[in-house]
Amino acid sequence: MKFLNYLLIAAAMIPAIGQAQSTVPKAASFSSMDANKDQIVSKDEAQKAGMPDATFKKIDKDGNNQITNAEASAYRAQNKSIDAIDSDKDKKISKAEATKLGMTEQEFKILDKDNNGFITQSEWETGDWIIW
Repeated sequence: MKFLNYLLIAAAMIPAIGQAQSTVPKAASFSSMDANKDQIVSKDEAQKAGMPDATFKKIDKDGNNQITNAEASAYRAQNKSIDAIDSDKDKKISKAEATKLGMTEQEFKILDKDNNGFITQSEWETGDWIIW
């Protein structure tokens, strides 16, 4: 009987465990992923940045295991909204939200063009960031 109780408790916890493991969106700039500065992000460079293979394949339209600036720009055009990373839904990215993405303070300052402590949608679009 105790085993059955433990089994029921474990089964009840499964949805909570799944929610706890939900992933926070990630982002990286094309330039930061391009470690050797050849204007191409290789599969290895993308993996080191934490980009999932499925996202890499989606961006790499020609399937040559490299992401060019043009391919990254096309992907950004389809996925340019900050909504996925704006966790408090105030239509801007705070330093705390940016930090969760892995953005450095220097990168935040570059995008925060008006130095108000937030990145707006229009400021975000001036960067070369890819969200996954």
